[in-house]
Amino acid sequence: MINLEYGDVKLGILPDVGGRIVSLQIKEGENLLKSDSKLWKQKKRPIPSPSNLDFKAYNGHEVWVGPQSLWWKRQNLNPEKFESTLFWPPDPYISYGNYTTAVKDENYIVLKGEESPISGIRLTKNIIIGEYDMIDDCYNVIIEAIAENIRKEPIAWDLWMITRVNGHNLNFVPVSDEKNVSVSEPTHPYEGPAPYKIEDGYFSFTPKKKDKEHKECTAKAFITPSRPFIATLSGRDLMMIRFEHHDQKLLHPEQKEVEIYSFATDEAETSLLELEYHSPYKTIPPCGFIKTTEVWKIHRFEQDVTESDVKSYLDKI
Repeated sequence: MINLEYGDVKLGILPDVGGRIVSLQIKEGENLLKSDSKLWKQKKRPIPSPSNLDFKAYNGHEVWVGPQSLWWKRQNLNPEKFESTLFWPPDPYISYGNYTTAVKDENYIVLKGEESPISGIRLTKNIIIGEYDMIDDCYNVIIEAIAENIRKEPIAWDLWMITRVNGHNLNFVPVSDEKNVSVSEPTHPYEGPAPYKIEDGYFSFTPKKKDKEHKECTAKAFITPSRPFIATLSGRDLMMIRFEHHDQKLLHPEQKEVEIYSFATDEAETSLLELEYHSPYKTIPPCGFIKTTEVWKIHRFEQDVTESDVKSYLDKI
């Protein structure tokens, strides 16, 4: 575990499990990310290989490439996966590769990943704890992901930023029209549909209102947001994930700029929300690169707030 601490903000990073961020704390508060701390200290880590199809849910924040349908279509090391219509799991070199520290200072770190023979890229992550924003009254964390083409021919991908939080958190994506949202059916036949609503200009999954007849309720929302952010409330801490807004025409047709996955049970501990952002889909020339950035802005309310209070705050920023 690498700890990056600056001011009141502390990040925990697992460099040998995809360089992922697994903890985010403000003033020594609770972890705002969904991640099982029991896994952090385990010495046995997944070993990336073309045949390693196991998926271990370290969760937290990580970076994938998109679209999902092409994960195993640009490699010849696992012919069975190349022919399969089952896209899962993600590239093991990206999710579980060992990231080395290229630069580290008081408030930032540069992590370089392994070369992936599956996706044909090498990821670099720049993680910065910024200065406190006095105007918006927010703490700041900046995450930049860079994908370099390691092959001798062009390759095309988008960068897919995934942040996992408690599945019972209030969550908000600004939308101007219900037509800008589509919600999938449950992932498996035995699961119920994940409840959601579109009110006051925001899409929200409402996991606490799940169907009691099903132990699990799941769905994924594909959203073209009206403003470039996703927000989630953990206790009194409001985390806003900001990104650069792009025209849908620049994205891969299978993806939307914002995608939210909800896995809801009756217990917060076993529920999950994935807050996802897709960058534009681009062709990367040999030795070329693409990059994208998220800015996490965390505002701490002085007292407990309602859903309406949060929307009023978001409307002003």
